[in-house]
Amino acid sequence: MFHYSRAVIKAGPSIIGGYFSWMRPYAKNPKKVPYPKIYSKISSVCKKVSEGFNVSYHIEGKENIPNQPFCLFSNHLSAFDPVAYLSIIDYPLTFIAKKESEHYPFIGTCMKAISGEFIDRNDLKQSFKVMMKVQKDLSEGNRSWLIFVEGTRNKDQLKLLNEYHHGTFRAAMKAKVPLINAVIYGSFKVFRRKKQLKKYPVFIKILKPLYYEDYKDMSTEEVASYFQHEAQKVLTYEARIYYHNEISKQKNKKYRFNEII
Repeated sequence: MFHYSRAVIKAGPSIIGGYFSWMRPYAKNPKKVPYPKIYSKISSVCKKVSEGFNVSYHIEGKENIPNQPFCLFSNHLSAFDPVAYLSIIDYPLTFIAKKESEHYPFIGTCMKAISGEFIDRNDLKQSFKVMMKVQKDLSEGNRSWLIFVEGTRNKDQLKLLNEYHHGTFRAAMKAKVPLINAVIYGSFKVFRRKKQLKKYPVFIKILKPLYYEDYKDMSTEEVASYFQHEAQKVLTYEARIYYHNEISKQKNKKYRFNEII
């Protein structure tokens, strides 16, 4: 339990204090406050959470994030993934979460404060409305969006990526914004109850964006296939190897490739 105790000591005051002083008011009426200000506060809290859980980020390609609204597409391994992205990306960002998380005390309030959307995967009509909202938001340049394109968490961190849902690309492609492919790995251990590591390495790579001129003649199926192929290469040949090398260093154990396959 020391793992969580340390996180509570480090991040607890920021979360509890922020929850009552500004997070709940922002969640009730996010349009009253400039979005960059809200995002800056949320990002600061996420950084505290990362620090509290002793997360060590290895980030590549941050320079690929354009200074304009974009849509970021990532694989999904853990509930910690949104915290990681909100910690490292400075450009105002929001994301889509599953419907059930709307009622979680901290996460639901945080999502509402940054004008995120909750999606019911069993309700096609509701899902369509959410994606239309994303398209409108991107077209008007209000903020950037993060979409976990596998649709759900991949609970087996050593298996191939789940299929990238091509329909999730449609809103961003219609809005003609840059599409960014991102890969995250290592986040699956952060929220586990038992302390397992001194440092929790999390690998994030942001690939070069596809601009409208790059994808205007491509279908959503082609873009999804391309993104999945490129992400799988990073996951297999970079992310997993980096992560398990870091774990081996902590355990003073010589790294062997067959430990991760």
